[in-house]
Amino acid sequence: MFDATAGSETESTYECLRCGKLITASTHPGACPECGAGIQNRANSLE
Repeated sequence: MFDATAGSETESTYECLRCGKLITASTHPGACPECGAGIQNRANSLE
């Protein structure tokens, strides 16, 4: 079994749904810093 360390944050890659900019962050950035559009975690599929 795996134990998560309290306070540990791993970085994820997020992609803008409009312009395709890639952002690496430990928390969801909210909106694209380039165009303001929504972003998604690249680890999650669109299906």
